Amino acid sequence: MEQNLFGNKQILVTGASGLVGVHVIMYLARLGANIRAFVRNEDSKQKAYTVFKAYNCCESNTITWHFGDITNYEDVYNAMKHIDYVFHCAGYVSFNNAHMQIMYDVNVLGTKHVVDAALEHGITKLCHVSSVAAIGKSRTSHIVDETCEFEYTKHTGAYHITKYCGELEVWRGIAEGLQAVIVNPSVIIGVGDWYSSSSALFGTIAKGLKFYTTGSTGYVSVHDVVQCMVLLMQSNITSQRFILSAQTIDYKSLFSAIADSLHVKRPHIAIKQWQMKLVAILLQLVSKNPQITLHTVNSAFSHTYYSNHKICEALSYSFSNIFDDISTVGTMYLKRLQK
Repeated sequence: MEQNLFGNKQILVTGASGLVGVHVIMYLARLGANIRAFVRNEDSKQKAYTVFKAYNCCESNTITWHFGDITNYEDVYNAMKHIDYVFHCAGYVSFNNAHMQIMYDVNVLGTKHVVDAALEHGITKLCHVSSVAAIGKSRTSHIVDETCEFEYTKHTGAYHITKYCGELEVWRGIAEGLQAVIVNPSVIIGVGDWYSSSSALFGTIAKGLKFYTTGSTGYVSVHDVVQCMVLLMQSNITSQRFILSAQTIDYKSLFSAIADSLHVKRPHIAIKQWQMKLVAILLQLVSKNPQITLHTVNSAFSHTYYSNHKICEALSYSFSNIFDDISTVGTMYLKRLQK
């Protein structure tokens, strides 16, 4: 077992059933740390147990579960009593602008509650899970780093806006004396809810996906995200943000790697951007909750490169090969089907 540098300190993890949050509590539990896992209800707790079982992990006796709503300040305040460190992993991910209100409530208002409660309780340090969606594009290079400022345009998606505004709440807390760090992961690969986030890609491709788009973006293993978060919390680093991205992969290569991990046929037809835009427009006319939107179309054909230089230098950290993680997640997906 790795050394528990948190000692007897109390750690709160919000969003403890989500992709990042559940891996944070599993990692901290292996260290023997004292964890208070903040989830919405019993169903959320059971969702976390599903991930535990995928890893053949038993629940640690150092984990206590706390039910509450991140959008309710009293719930957050009570969850943070006697807490020393906070990993704020709660968030709502959607690229459908129709979900703007719930994303605002969770990503912005929820973060405000966490920051306010942290200041009120005088916690030692906060780690906030933001996103590369809260970072702007570079005006002088094709590479995005932590200095790139967010810019709002008529094409900016609701998810991007709420993650940026949520991050502003953390910067406000820092200005008021809060010790905090911010991580901005790219697309996270890992075992989680197979019906949401990047984990849903495995289910989609397992069913037989023929098409791929020609864009590319950054990817990172959930295990790298967690390790960087813990290392940052154990360090003297504060009042900084860090992009967490292992490598840039084009969608054809990504989909092919996932298909190989699932032993199914690779996507082999390149869809045109105008074709996908037409599908998005038609879906908007017939559905209140379209799976493809104009925003997701633009993302599917864009090329974005994220720099991980700052985090690698700060922690002397080396990211894992994302294709190895894809293979592992695919194997775990197939094991789930066999049970």
